[in-house]
Amino acid sequence: MDIRKVTTPVLLHMLGSEMKFPFLFLLKCKLTLNGFKKTIDPRFPEELVELAVLPLWVYVNLKKKIGQKRAFEIMRVVILTGGISSWNLTYKAAERERSFANLCDTEIEVNKLGFTRWNTLEVVERTAKRFEVKVTKCLYHELMTSLGFPELTPIVCQIDNAAFNSYLPDKILFNRGGPGHRISDGKRECNFIWETRNEG
Repeated sequence: MDIRKVTTPVLLHMLGSEMKFPFLFLLKCKLTLNGFKKTIDPRFPEELVELAVLPLWVYVNLKKKIGQKRAFEIMRVVILTGGISSWNLTYKAAERERSFANLCDTEIEVNKLGFTRWNTLEVVERTAKRFEVKVTKCLYHELMTSLGFPELTPIVCQIDNAAFNSYLPDKILFNRGGPGHRISDGKRECNFIWETRNEG
């Protein structure tokens, strides 16, 4: 699925209160995208660049037009909306039975074939009640930092927080081992911990 079918209407709606012709603004971003794309380091996988380049370029242009703070908040809503939709489709949330075991299996599968395949993931622990992995290389963070937008990486982290904690909220708790445990916080690795909730 082209996730822009989800994010574009949201973006245009939000831009409607910021400018007179939001469609023309977005069209201009699309028409000038190639120039921005050429500034991206070729070491980044083409599929990752294709996924991220338009939102990043919209953010650049939006900052010039309405300021960094407002641009960030709009892009946060757009990226979270698209990210949660993409996550649910990739994790087959409506097709597979929701269970702790299925979530753990799918997390490993998505890291091999899905939108996190460019990251380096290591399983730390897996039991019937606890699953922990660590990401030691995050290409999303590296891409955004290389372009001068490290502030956008935590939005990608927020997609994980929202998606994992809404998967089976009464049965599975997702956390990162406390605040400040992400590469985007300056740490060497990101912690991902899922635990089954104690019943009773």
